[in-house]
Amino acid sequence: MPKDPLQAVHEAPWQAADAAPAQAGPERRLPPIFLFPGLAADKRLFAPLQPHIHTIRTPGWLAPHRKEPLEAYAVRMAQVVRKDLDRLDAEHATAPRARRRPSERYFLGGFSFGGQVALEMVHALFPKPAGLLLICGVRGTHQLLPAFHRQQRMGAIIPGFLQRPLFGPYARHFARQEQLDAASTELLVAMAKDNDPDFLKWSAWACARWRGTPRGIIASIHTLQPKRDEAYEVPIHHIHGEHDAIIPDVKREATTTLPGAKHLITLTHAKAVADWMRDIVTNQPR
Repeated sequence: MPKDPLQAVHEAPWQAADAAPAQAGPERRLPPIFLFPGLAADKRLFAPLQPHIHTIRTPGWLAPHRKEPLEAYAVRMAQVVRKDLDRLDAEHATAPRARRRPSERYFLGGFSFGGQVALEMVHALFPKPAGLLLICGVRGTHQLLPAFHRQQRMGAIIPGFLQRPLFGPYARHFARQEQLDAASTELLVAMAKDNDPDFLKWSAWACARWRGTPRGIIASIHTLQPKRDEAYEVPIHHIHGEHDAIIPDVKREATTTLPGAKHLITLTHAKAVADWMRDIVTNQPR
């Protein structure tokens, strides 16, 4: 058991918290962007965005406790982000011509399941992120169809040793549905085969039992600052594929819709997603 409870147990290199090296020019002025992947995926899901945005960081998942609700798990993941922000602040303090600390303006978000975790993390983070970036995700349970909950509950009861042999074949089937090219197909298959069955089983269980955040139904999240009575507003930015069949935007609540796109838009429409993200982190005030 690691001495530090905030150390991620999934030690595979693709799950460690990281970001590409700082770049010269305007890219260095972009704030940190913490993104969390979806079910059966890892940080490689965001690899196509890296050539366009170099400040994306993907902390590794912590090992979930037995029957740990998503809301409680998100509180622990918020500590991981806070720890990384402290490290970035310390590095920033020694930089020449230092301006705003990273913790004073950063963004949080995720893809699908990762967006649900990020949505809950907002309530445990201080200072708050400047914005929440949802990629093919939901703001609350009102956006999820009953079939989604049935699928997640089924996934939660199937033993891991029965699931693992199916990861690769299902990934290839899913890739055909998403009309992925050969390189993206192999990436999806690799992520599926490297997936931790225990984590997948827990995440399916937690996802099916997620209560959602009522405050996430509206355009912003409102939470109370510690020892203060004023509310703090975190804008939600939500991008979705027009033909997403995994989590369809049935309520049409996405702030940006990609015409013709399906679910895996970070693989099929990376430039469009990166442009959407860059516009937000560059132009949103605060």
